Amino acid sequence: MKDINFSDIPVLSGLDRINLARLIPNFEEVEVKSGKIIFQEGEPGDSLYIIIDGMARVFLNGGGGLSTEIASLGRGECFGEMALLTGRPRSADIEAMTDLILLRLPKDRFDQLIKKHPSLGVNFAGLLANRLSQTDAVVNRSSALAIEQRLPIAQAAVQSSAVPVSQPIPSFLDLKFLKEKRFWGLLFATALCLLSFLFLRTTGLKQSHILLIELLLAASILWSLGIFSYHAVSLGLAVLAVLFGATSPEKALSGFSSSSWFLVLGVFAISAAISKTGLLYRLVLLVIKHFPPSYIGQTLGLAISGLLLTPVIPSPNGRLILVSPLVLNLSEIVGFKKGNPGSVGMAMVCLLGFGHMSFMFMNGAATCFLVLGLLPAEVGASITWGYWLKVAFPLGMFFFFCSYLVIVIFYRPREIRKLNPLVIEAQLRTLGPLTAHEKISLATVVVSLMGFLTQSWHEINGAWVAMLCFLILYAGSVLDQRNVRSDIDWNFLISFGALLGFGNVIASSGLSGIIANGVKPYLEIFAGSHLIFFWVISVAVLALRFILPLPPALLVTIISVIPVSSTLHIHPMIIGLVILASANPWFLTYQNWMYQNILENTEGKLFSHEQTLRLAFAHVLIVMAAVAISIPYWEWIRLVP
Repeated sequence: MKDINFSDIPVLSGLDRINLARLIPNFEEVEVKSGKIIFQEGEPGDSLYIIIDGMARVFLNGGGGLSTEIASLGRGECFGEMALLTGRPRSADIEAMTDLILLRLPKDRFDQLIKKHPSLGVNFAGLLANRLSQTDAVVNRSSALAIEQRLPIAQAAVQSSAVPVSQPIPSFLDLKFLKEKRFWGLLFATALCLLSFLFLRTTGLKQSHILLIELLLAASILWSLGIFSYHAVSLGLAVLAVLFGATSPEKALSGFSSSSWFLVLGVFAISAAISKTGLLYRLVLLVIKHFPPSYIGQTLGLAISGLLLTPVIPSPNGRLILVSPLVLNLSEIVGFKKGNPGSVGMAMVCLLGFGHMSFMFMNGAATCFLVLGLLPAEVGASITWGYWLKVAFPLGMFFFFCSYLVIVIFYRPREIRKLNPLVIEAQLRTLGPLTAHEKISLATVVVSLMGFLTQSWHEINGAWVAMLCFLILYAGSVLDQRNVRSDIDWNFLISFGALLGFGNVIASSGLSGIIANGVKPYLEIFAGSHLIFFWVISVAVLALRFILPLPPALLVTIISVIPVSSTLHIHPMIIGLVILASANPWFLTYQNWMYQNILENTEGKLFSHEQTLRLAFAHVLIVMAAVAISIPYWEWIRLVP
């Protein structure tokens, strides 16, 4: 593939450079000698072929040694598409007139290509119509009639290849079941809150404190039952706290005016720009290119590229959405089928590098900002990007290398295969030089990272550095109004602001101190050993993640534990890091958004959930070991007594 210019192939003209680069690994380069029959009429259609060099002829074999040539095909032209579109056997013979260099695209990848890019169906429809017209001009009337009858079938097949729009069939029973589920869920939450309200009234707590506890309890029940969007429940916390008179509107909605909220908004904008321009895909290819083409080399390259790009693209879901097709392609290139340990290993190192390393960087994920925002105000204000990395470094690096080692031990492929480096070169060549939008996006990444790293010197809050980058991207037309509406996760931002606001309400009401006093006797049992104390927190987070989504689980844990940390003289950030590192198990698929993301975006072709369960158990043990290894370092920098 070294000298192939994919952008000059007419039939692929409907693809932009990014999608074209993603398609390249699906092609197989094939050489055919002059005079060889590539396929014959009546054979099943299994591939599309594109001529890169040489000539081929299309002919109908009339029997008795007679044949009728329909067309000759040259560089950049394709054949074999009619059988793929119609599902019928090959309609003609193809012979190599000269030595040929072909690109072969298997049927399953062809079908996916048409579904994902309906505009290509139009290209193939036009090509098919032209070829049927040529055939009509050179064969007898009866043959022409037969071929004309294929045209509507072929056109219908092309139309049916467009992305199917799944229209759910309205069902009264389904709607009734949904209503019943919500009804019984609300009834259960109401009954439990009523019982707890009667109990809390006997404790001497203030009315406002009781209301806040009841709201948090009701929200936890609704989150765990999943009958409403967790975003809606999060917003409901802030709204109902005001309506019930437990706090003021200013305090309940203070999360939307906090620097953390604007920091997340700016970070989401940077992530959206990098995703749109294809910069992440280019950077991953550049990193992988410099690693050996072996299984160990490529898996290590994927893991390290994810680690390096985590602070550059501050959205784990965004990173995984963009890199998952690349991992799928790489796995298919080296011949790993679903179920092969090699394909599972490639997917899991992708999850490790591009997903689970988020806790190591302050801007690694929006949930890091949520934890930062829920810390005491004076603590959160003192934490910079560099300080976060300094504190998290030993925890993150031990977790990274130990996890990678376990993955390659668990999932060594049965056969050792190597990646063809020419594929990576062809993809980079198709992407071409950096575009203006990529350069602007890269500049904003550099500005943001430099701004975060030097915050202690210039004393400008990271939120305004991120918002400056947002302004640059907007003014430079990298992001437009449509991108701002659709590519920024406004649902998360709404729940993020609401959860921060509710955390502020809890802190300002004095309820934090009451919770700390209530929890303290139980936690002090383990206070004699920092290791056991942190392990108890880790296990508590794991238990919560069976019933709560990630952001609410972080809220509940931090509200419960952070007030106690000051009495034990443990820096609150250490608690936050332990919680973040422990909060992404995947014993059940719904527990881990990043895991679900890579499972869906690799189309279930790399692994099954059952194959990863032993790694899920190992993940928990690795986190606990990483915490144990980090304690002496935290003691040395005086964050743990």
